[in-house]
Amino acid sequence: MRTQIIRGFKIGKFHGDVPCLAVAASVCLILAGCAGTQGTAADKGAGSEESTRIAGAALVRLDRAILDEPGRPEKEKAQDAGRKAMDVYEWLGIQPGMTVADLFCSGGYNTHLLSRVVGDEGKVFSIFEFYADKEAFDGRLYKVDSLTERVAKNGLDNVELTMKTTDLEADSIDVMLVVRNYHDVEWVFPGLVREEVVAAIHRALKPGGILGIVEVASDKPGWDDETHRLNEQVVIDDFTAAGFEMVGRSDMLANPDDDHTTNGFEAGRHNQDRYLLKFQKPA
Repeated sequence: MRTQIIRGFKIGKFHGDVPCLAVAASVCLILAGCAGTQGTAADKGAGSEESTRIAGAALVRLDRAILDEPGRPEKEKAQDAGRKAMDVYEWLGIQPGMTVADLFCSGGYNTHLLSRVVGDEGKVFSIFEFYADKEAFDGRLYKVDSLTERVAKNGLDNVELTMKTTDLEADSIDVMLVVRNYHDVEWVFPGLVREEVVAAIHRALKPGGILGIVEVASDKPGWDDETHRLNEQVVIDDFTAAGFEMVGRSDMLANPDDDHTTNGFEAGRHNQDRYLLKFQKPA
């Protein structure tokens, strides 16, 4: 019998063990000038791949068999081709044994995959923030109970469910990932303050740590409520003003067929034109 802990909260007990998938990865040294998205012009702009490695570690080719794990919902598997999660993780330098954080974790799409990627020697902090608020949207966004059950059922023993980014220890995270949720800070949830959220991220990352941001692209300046999109310059300005260095940008999630006029909720925002930014906390 084991007890599942949410940082600051004891959630309950569950029985039995679910065997973890072995995380198989073949180490691939990346040659000079080769970027994680096959060397697109965008990747070679704001920062080269060489400048974004963590502590000089070689990048790792992650095992795509993780995507086929039976415990993952079919609805999530159907999104894999559009989300390209494993490619995103590789581009950010995530590898087995790291301590990573999934900020605004929602139902656990990235939490589940990251748990298998970092393996038994790694750690995943799955951070709820507004997803722990039962009052938000009449409870429709509340994810604590369902994600707690998912972690237990699938034996994601290296996952620690965490309420807020400020609960993390300082200088503790190798890589943090924020996927299509930074726009919710202030614009959707006025109780969250952008400067405070960015400062908490900066505090939690190790010196030299990496932050990856995915957002849906917009041609309009700032936040556009009608299309639920955030212009990437806002993200760049917010994080560089807080002391982060922008060290990479990838077009791997771009969709040239998206004309930026719809919110995409019906078609699936994982298929929209998205930008992927890489920031680094100075060492």
